[in-house]
Amino acid sequence: MKKLLLLSVISFLFFSLSVFGQSIVPNSALRGQTLQTTITLTAGTMFNSSPPMGYQDIYLQQGGTIIFANSSYSSTLDWYNAWDPWTMMYVYTDSGRPTFDIPANAPNGYYDVVVITYPSPWGSPSTNTLSSAFFIGSPAGTISGSVYFDYNQNGMRDVNEPPLLNAIVQISPTNVLAYTNTLGEFSFYGDTGSYVTSYLPASGYSQTSTPLTYSATIPPSVSGQEFGTFSTQVNYSHAAYINRGRARCETTNPLIITIGNYGVLPVQDRITLITSSNYIYSSSSVAPDLTNGDTLSWYGPVLNPMTSYSLGGALMFTAPAAMQNVTIQVIDSMFDLSGTFIDVYLDTYTYQVRCSYDPNDKHVSPAGVLAQHYTPINSELTYLINFQNTGNDTAYDVFIHDTLDSDLDLSTFEVLGSSHEVNVQRTTAGAVRFNFFNIMLPDSGADEPGSHGWVLYRISPNAGLADPTEITNTSYIVFDQNIPVITNTTLNTMTALQYPQANFTTADVTICETDCILFSNQSVSGTSYQWNFQGGSPASSTSASPGAICYNASGTYDVTLVTTNALGSDTLTQSAYINVAPAPGVFSVVQAGDSLIAPQGYYSYQWYYDNILINGATSYFYIATLDGDYGIVVGNANGCQSGVNIPNVIIGVDDITSGKAISVYPNPTSGKFELSFTSNDNQSVTITVFDKVGKMVQSKVVQTVSGVNKIAMDEQNLAAGVYTIQLAGKSKVISKLLMINK
Repeated sequence: MKKLLLLSVISFLFFSLSVFGQSIVPNSALRGQTLQTTITLTAGTMFNSSPPMGYQDIYLQQGGTIIFANSSYSSTLDWYNAWDPWTMMYVYTDSGRPTFDIPANAPNGYYDVVVITYPSPWGSPSTNTLSSAFFIGSPAGTISGSVYFDYNQNGMRDVNEPPLLNAIVQISPTNVLAYTNTLGEFSFYGDTGSYVTSYLPASGYSQTSTPLTYSATIPPSVSGQEFGTFSTQVNYSHAAYINRGRARCETTNPLIITIGNYGVLPVQDRITLITSSNYIYSSSSVAPDLTNGDTLSWYGPVLNPMTSYSLGGALMFTAPAAMQNVTIQVIDSMFDLSGTFIDVYLDTYTYQVRCSYDPNDKHVSPAGVLAQHYTPINSELTYLINFQNTGNDTAYDVFIHDTLDSDLDLSTFEVLGSSHEVNVQRTTAGAVRFNFFNIMLPDSGADEPGSHGWVLYRISPNAGLADPTEITNTSYIVFDQNIPVITNTTLNTMTALQYPQANFTTADVTICETDCILFSNQSVSGTSYQWNFQGGSPASSTSASPGAICYNASGTYDVTLVTTNALGSDTLTQSAYINVAPAPGVFSVVQAGDSLIAPQGYYSYQWYYDNILINGATSYFYIATLDGDYGIVVGNANGCQSGVNIPNVIIGVDDITSGKAISVYPNPTSGKFELSFTSNDNQSVTITVFDKVGKMVQSKVVQTVSGVNKIAMDEQNLAAGVYTIQLAGKSKVISKLLMINK
């Protein structure tokens, strides 16, 4: 990047552009200059009148001084031509293009612009006046100086004390500000008069030098006004930015990425460049230290204060075919010279490749998302203005006029770089002008690569903006005395709303069959949600907190969360996130006298009495010592468990004959079956049905007789599955398996 020219304020060159009502563009000139202008009258003026009839019908006036339009436009036909860009008779337009020859002895100052029109067909002429709309002047001299960082605070500039970029100097009694360049230099061009120069320290800085202000009268020109400043808070100021020139389709073009140290201490960088796969790296004069697909990395050199360099030197990339999107991201990690990390700087640019485009355009970073260009409300905005001379001759001077949005904090305005030496001025109201004096920009036909230029600056929004707030920006590019080229208008809708980020967690991703788990929604900026639980019950949810999700079959399952707000949606899918291990199968316990026997082969066993753990009872069988309710929990190698309850265990003499005399018919059954058994005497017997995990689902008491008993059972309300039927007498409990099919 070429060094910036003196960033100066030139009051007599300022003009404001009006796109509504009356205006003259350009609206300033130097004495001795020939200048073609565009004068626009109030909309509709020419529909009810005829254009000026001669050169004396258009003039500039200050008191008794009148400067008529160029006298070569003397006939009615010429005035139609001057007023109609298409050289068509009797076509009404509210804009005309007269030329003025500014005398070398014209008084400095503001002039009224007067245009006389004529009613149609007859009547008295009308005088259309643009009051104080044009400025003529030339500088009587300059005031220049510099601002430096005073390391030792002794009020004098010592060796190795660096210049300060973008320091603001005020020239009173004007309302304009001068900005220092990378050399810390400022310059003010003014008319005859007395001026006071003051340094305006940024937040955290204080002036160390004397005098605090300088007084000067010009002419002659005055130089050497130095200001020393110091801060304990701000030692580092950095920038990493992409020059957002549009690459034409399927051609190899330079990619300019500038790394700049605008602080007061030296630093080192580690820079990573990531591009979309359709934007192909071709070459660079400084080879990357690491290359991994679309990612290139460089270990930057020691970067002294107020210096910058282009990443990779001459960095070349090949763009894809038209209408494809290209994304470029630079990540700059900054370290001090001891290797301590300081900060990271990011810049990302996405654009659509075109084969034909307007080369005079404007970009803003961050660009924001969606059509509203939603942007985080406190984001610093970086603007790039591109321009190209597409005429047929060299452009001697180029001027860019830019009025900063009223929602921007003018105190944070900083110029970051430019393609050519630039001179910058700003009013306290936010009107900025970038002056490329004597740029000698060749036309694109003679030197296409050399016909391009750009300027880059950044600025922060005002604190406490309403949410949302729209910030817009349009620039006007003037080549010599031509009418302005108007760029596109950038838009950022500043909002606290962030782009949604989907995220979730759960306490345990490995569970057992029939277990239920809770998911914790960790999403950011979501207003609505869509969950999908593969293999889960329920299988989906739109709640922010979906509650318990149960898994009834072993396997591995995906979980997906889509988080949405006004900016868009973000989807997170965790593949094979939930691992459901199989649980022990359905089993039953056999009682033989005082012995309770569970199936062998499980990984673990634990017996219970009246729901209280029996210490040491960890075998597949247990010898009961008391009447009552027993239970057992078995586990497999996966850590999953299953249990069975054995209620009403009675130890003592048999009162019911062997279990072989008990039958269930039919078995399997749809729900209706007959239970047959033999009893030794008349007694009350409890018949209980348990499900596969030992939960009682049915129970009744029957009165038996001595001998064979047949009990009709109707359990059609039970779901299909395996159940256990238990008969409990006064001193014996016998169980049978029951299969219900539907």
